[in-house]
Amino acid sequence: MAKAQENRIAKRIEQRVVQATIQSFSGPLPPPEVLVRYNDAVPDGAKRLMDAAERQSTHRQTLEARVIGANIFDQRLGVILGFILAMSVAAGGFYLIHAGHNAGGIAAVITSIGGPSGVFIWGRRKQAKERDEKASSFPTFTR
Repeated sequence: MAKAQENRIAKRIEQRVVQATIQSFSGPLPPPEVLVRYNDAVPDGAKRLMDAAERQSTHRQTLEARVIGANIFDQRLGVILGFILAMSVAAGGFYLIHAGHNAGGIAAVITSIGGPSGVFIWGRRKQAKERDEKASSFPTFTR
């Protein structure tokens, strides 16, 4: 009886093999073998996808160029206007000194020189700190 029971159990055992494949990619375009399948699904699908990626890239580059140009203009304008303001305050300070208001005139002159100088020094230190942080974030390779 044990033999008959083993035969029934053996008949019930089924072998199943399941194979799953997962593919992923990153970037604006899929791998070439996937692009070929786009043509099978949609007429000229791969070309249309390539054209869309090129248009998006051109659009992004145009926006980046505009942003960089605007930032450069803003920085230059800020320096020019800051210089004009500092010189106006210094001229006012010299006028006050000439008119006999020495304390107010000296304060205006020192402020017109010290304010921009302090901002300049603070900005340079901040830039140096940012450079050091970026440099330390890169991995170092040793042999």
